[in-house]
Amino acid sequence: MSLLVEAPYESLVDLRERAKAEIAKVVIGQERAVELLLVAALARGHVLLEGPPGSAKTLLARATAHMLGATFKRIQFTPDTTPAELTGINAIRMGEQVFFPGSVFTNVLLADEINRTPPRTQAALLEAMQERQVTVEGKGHKLPDPFLVIATQNPYEHRDVFELPESQLDRFLFKIVLDYADAQSEYEMLDLPHKGVAPDMLGEVRPLLGVVGLDKARDELDTTEMPEEIGRYMVEIARRTRDIAGVELGVSSRGIMHMASAAKANARLSGREEVTIEDVREIAPYVLRHRLILDDSLSPDDVLSTVLEQVPAPQRAFSLR
Repeated sequence: MSLLVEAPYESLVDLRERAKAEIAKVVIGQERAVELLLVAALARGHVLLEGPPGSAKTLLARATAHMLGATFKRIQFTPDTTPAELTGINAIRMGEQVFFPGSVFTNVLLADEINRTPPRTQAALLEAMQERQVTVEGKGHKLPDPFLVIATQNPYEHRDVFELPESQLDRFLFKIVLDYADAQSEYEMLDLPHKGVAPDMLGEVRPLLGVVGLDKARDELDTTEMPEEIGRYMVEIARRTRDIAGVELGVSSRGIMHMASAAKANARLSGREEVTIEDVREIAPYVLRHRLILDDSLSPDDVLSTVLEQVPAPQRAFSLR
């Protein structure tokens, strides 16, 4: 059940600004990350948050769920987390078999420290992310709609960690790297209400959408026009990543589809009904970085910088829906 919508918005541009204002009640200095999380929610995409301890990854995810007005669950991944904790189990109650849902049966799932759980459990989450369902003892169970995974990982953790396989990374719309906020933002954090070391303002984040409102916003996204030249521009960007020396695995076809959906959401949240080259260039790094497998001589940013310089700006043609 969605939360009561308390703060209606006038347009998707207004929604973007209100979302940043609401989440700034508890997380300061991460405005771009908030915008990207909103893009992901509209585009039906999952998000991987990466950053050092204390960079507000978990708090940002919780505040986002409050802002969306959606149901929320959190699971702390450890090396002994089982697939059943995610998917659920069948059990006998009063002589009948009953299904008890796991953590994935929610609108927003915070998968905390996803790289600390073994591949078997990661695979259970993979089905949920891709198929929006889980299979328990051969029977499929549909997940709620919307369903958004916000996963976190600490890149500085090296003990008891299991790197995410390429197939799972490819299911994330965005990988957002959080760094520490700037000095002024860190100073402003001192003025936020706290109970001891715990933030005390999460309940003050007002829901802006709810499930019905999110569906309505997604309908706007589906009517966004994609000019042919912009579509071909994205395809060329992806194909060019596969031809650069030192790239072992370039951007997949799924990556192109994700880039298109994110570009449409970015356009709508900027007040445009048509995708532009600026939308593609803004979201491309967040969509593509985690899909590149490289040798030690390159970094994802090196490859994307080279590709964006090499691929010529598109010429105007006609629009695709």
